[in-house]
Amino acid sequence: MFITLKELKKVLSAELSSGSYEELALETALIFFDSRKIVANSIFVAIATEKNDGALFIKDAYSKGAIASISESNPDNLPNVLLVKDSVKAFQKLGSYVRSQYQGCVIGITGSSGKTTTKTLLAQMLSAFAPVFCGDNAFNNHIGTPYNLCRLDFNTKYAVFEMGMDHAGEISTLVHLVSPNVVAITNVYPMHIEYFSEFKGIAFAKAEIFEDVRPFQGKKIAVINSDTNFADEVLIPEAKRQGIDTIVTFGKKGQVQLKDFSFNKVGQTESQIVVNGKTYLHKENVLGERFAYNATFVAAVASALGLDVTKALEAIESFSPLMGRGKISKINLSENEAAILIDDSYNGQPEAVRQAIETLSLMERSAGARKIAIIGRMMELGEHSKAEHISVGKVLANSDIDIVIGVGEETKDLLDQIPNSKQKIYKENVSGLFEELRDSIIKPNDIILIKGSHYASRVFEISDKLLAM
Repeated sequence: MFITLKELKKVLSAELSSGSYEELALETALIFFDSRKIVANSIFVAIATEKNDGALFIKDAYSKGAIASISESNPDNLPNVLLVKDSVKAFQKLGSYVRSQYQGCVIGITGSSGKTTTKTLLAQMLSAFAPVFCGDNAFNNHIGTPYNLCRLDFNTKYAVFEMGMDHAGEISTLVHLVSPNVVAITNVYPMHIEYFSEFKGIAFAKAEIFEDVRPFQGKKIAVINSDTNFADEVLIPEAKRQGIDTIVTFGKKGQVQLKDFSFNKVGQTESQIVVNGKTYLHKENVLGERFAYNATFVAAVASALGLDVTKALEAIESFSPLMGRGKISKINLSENEAAILIDDSYNGQPEAVRQAIETLSLMERSAGARKIAIIGRMMELGEHSKAEHISVGKVLANSDIDIVIGVGEETKDLLDQIPNSKQKIYKENVSGLFEELRDSIIKPNDIILIKGSHYASRVFEISDKLLAM
């Protein structure tokens, strides 16, 4: 949407720098908080933090094509600078204002694991019925959310946002910005548990998503995984307490029921999903129980919105996992030889690691091929870290995986669980690991899983280098 500098001044309760042109028309979709990404006619939000004052980059942003900025100061006395007390809150206020002008149905998703995949899958389903806006991947925090809100496409009927958190109160902030019509909690796992006194606290933090749900077709709708931790104890009661009048549960014991699922020899997950007494047979070209749950979630949202469930499930049959989130690729070892990479390197939450190991275990291999798991350290587990690494190690020990490589100090506990019948390798960090894999470990037709906390373990760097071969 377009907004004049004068209107934006009013929305943000800002002061305009001298020399500003108040009738200047600005496009909110061209707003950036990283001066390196500036394009012509864009708006630069000069985020101020303890480590970095974005105001120092306004001049650079203008030199690259920005025509206005939002900032707490104007050190270079530049024109078209909207001066605000708090740059982050101003950014959020702008995002909220853009959202208030949008007339479509907004869906907000949270969960401990798989939010981006679920959001993308849901957007693919909804696009079979009407145009859909889907925010940039993983832009799900107090800065990424207003960034995505500013980019709302007013020609769409549906908009899908993911909301992340690692502390209590963060989802509350985001849901008041997004003001969704439909909210969903896909799972609750002990991720970021070091910031909570007990596991249940994470469920209450996720349940903050029920605080600001706007009616759609006269109903406030919540879709909840019936099988996840604290569904009956926290999530459903909190939804009711916050005034949600339409709760649709999904899962093995949900109203939208995952009745059964299996995996076939061509690498598909086959699910039986029951909606209003009717059984739907669904196949996806991906492996793993999590994808059976994702399909059930899609059916639940379609049902809640009154959409054709058959058409909804057909729309996701072609779904392919995203890079870093379970995507399967061939990597070339030579002109005629290749191996298989499961790039699941974005998230290192314990349950997600166990699910990734399950996927690797399900995959069929050719004669002589090995299965290799590269597991990076799992972070933000606090006092539970040792136990969780041991737990994952036991899962690996009982799998058909041949080689386990642990990256990071914490993975020593994981590797201690691996029997001597399997090869196990410890690495303090990723330095030199790619070269070792390439030169002496990976053989033709091997299947390699890479999984771990993204920036803490940096195992994604190994994925990137393998994919570039």
